[in-house]
Amino acid sequence: MKSSSSTLRRAAQIEARIKQLESQLEKLLKEGGGTDSKRRSVAQIGRTPVIQSRGLKPREKAGRRSKASSGPLAPAVVKVLRSAKAPMSVGEILDGLRLNGYKFAASEPKKNLFARIYRLKGVKKVGPGKFAAEPSA
Repeated sequence: MKSSSSTLRRAAQIEARIKQLESQLEKLLKEGGGTDSKRRSVAQIGRTPVIQSRGLKPREKAGRRSKASSGPLAPAVVKVLRSAKAPMSVGEILDGLRLNGYKFAASEPKKNLFARIYRLKGVKKVGPGKFAAEPSA
């Protein structure tokens, strides 16, 4: 494998940064009392040390959407679609939601609505870019 000069230069920069970080680590360990048997220098270990967890709790409900202050989206969209009596586009639905006082938690409500409308219960696609409320049972 041929190494270009830019690759070699980058490798030298990385090596210099590693040495700088190792010296900073040594300094911090010496300042912290370094007598603990778990604290050994990188040179003594021969590899990058593993940082132990400090017992922090994982975020609760990780991966969950934040709730809008005005309630769930699906019933609000269905209400707008039923009041219109005709299929609506995402932009029209968004305008109707705003008129009804719905507050979005997302920074870009139109993109959020467009991504979620296909999975909303009570909403069905009736044409290209047009949605209607499913008939109630």
